[in-house]
Amino acid sequence: MGVMDTEGKQYLSNPVFFADAFNYLLYDGEQVIKPDELQELDTTELTVPYGNNARVPVQKYRDLLKMWNAMMDENAIYVILGAELQDKVHYGMPVKDGLYDMLGYSKQIAEIKRSYKQEDATEEGEITVDNGVLKIKLTSEEFLSGLRKDDKLIPIITAVVYFGDEPWDGPKSLFEMLDVRDERLYRFLSDYKLNLISPVDMDEDEFEKFHTELGYAMRLLKHQSEDADEIIVREGHRKVSSETAYFLNAAMKLNLEFEVEPGGVDMCKSMERRDQKNEVTGVIKGMKLMGASDNDIIGKIVETYHVTREYVLALLAPKQA
Repeated sequence: MGVMDTEGKQYLSNPVFFADAFNYLLYDGEQVIKPDELQELDTTELTVPYGNNARVPVQKYRDLLKMWNAMMDENAIYVILGAELQDKVHYGMPVKDGLYDMLGYSKQIAEIKRSYKQEDATEEGEITVDNGVLKIKLTSEEFLSGLRKDDKLIPIITAVVYFGDEPWDGPKSLFEMLDVRDERLYRFLSDYKLNLISPVDMDEDEFEKFHTELGYAMRLLKHQSEDADEIIVREGHRKVSSETAYFLNAAMKLNLEFEVEPGGVDMCKSMERRDQKNEVTGVIKGMKLMGASDNDIIGKIVETYHVTREYVLALLAPKQA
């Protein structure tokens, strides 16, 4: 499994970062979606596509899927928010995301249809309740679709979060993928556009619209093709959560040495620890080639680098550490 299948999904599954990402996308950074308003949903989309007479099930796995449930202007709002994580450009992404969304709507229709029980309702449109179970007699038109005339579906919004180091050069809509030779046909075609969050394509001021350390992570990812150490130094001695530190370490292949301190992880210090470890490891190899004993090596390293004996032992014989 790649970085996006492990660290990436684990990182953005945090409702604080998930809400921050969607507030950036949907509300230009305004903090409308609150983390405690998000509910985890099953990422497996297993359904019979709407109108599929063959009854052939289709199974797809989303990366992240949450229900947003909040009160807005004294009205309850329900929105399903999905996120697909990419570290490489996917040239069929509009179709992939469109399929996920249509499967989601199809699933809602199937669930609505199952919720209607027709026993004990003798007239069309009649609604009764038996032991808390809704029972309704659908009209012939409603029975055809499984929906009542006034039924509504919960909107689904899918975001593509792209962590690649090259600008997104793939299509951003279904129309961009179609070979349409007669533009008059566009009137009869339905488009599907990507909701793309791509750090490498953002202007510097865009990162200020994030209100969590996700913005810091995004800024580093934008410049990941540059010298990673210079980026961290440029950002200064900033402490971040271990979640952000481990995600960036994996996504940017930094090989940092972490030490969680009060307030989080200092990325600059982590870089310094990594560099020191690499240097010490090189000295140990050199002294071993010269025939030095372990005691001599330990003494030299402790004196020169002001580290503990246990630290050197761990590098000499990891199994004994």
